[in-house]
Amino acid sequence: MLKDRFQLNQIIQRVFSVAVYTVPLKASLPFGNYLFYKFSFLKVLLYFTFPVAIIERSLPFGGLLFFLILFLGVVRNPNVPYFVRYNACQALLLDIALIIITYLLSIFPLAELGTIAFVFTLSIFLFAIFQCMNGVEPEIPFISKSARMQI
Repeated sequence: MLKDRFQLNQIIQRVFSVAVYTVPLKASLPFGNYLFYKFSFLKVLLYFTFPVAIIERSLPFGGLLFFLILFLGVVRNPNVPYFVRYNACQALLLDIALIIITYLLSIFPLAELGTIAFVFTLSIFLFAIFQCMNGVEPEIPFISKSARMQI
């Protein structure tokens, strides 16, 4: 009985860790417009980010509130398991990096850089899914070290 409860707890942690990576994926979707047009099968990604989009758009300042809830309620909460906190922190740091890229691209409108940002974010998302489902902390250059310092 105790072993089954432990395994269920690990599965929940892994699923939630994967779910937080949909936040930076949703932020990168505007960069992938060209790729969505060229490769229509990529529109499946919209279904993954749909819950995040509903939460962000249903509340005033929804994006900021969602960010604060994840940061204060998950990353800074010592009652949440380390694995979930680590992945949530990485996802939020990736989201911050994408916000910076968005501002840079509004100053220097280069569509190729936006496409590269989308491809990088998609590859990080797929890598994080694979690693989290295996119970391994995803190591993302520059981001992982910062995430460990925040926790």
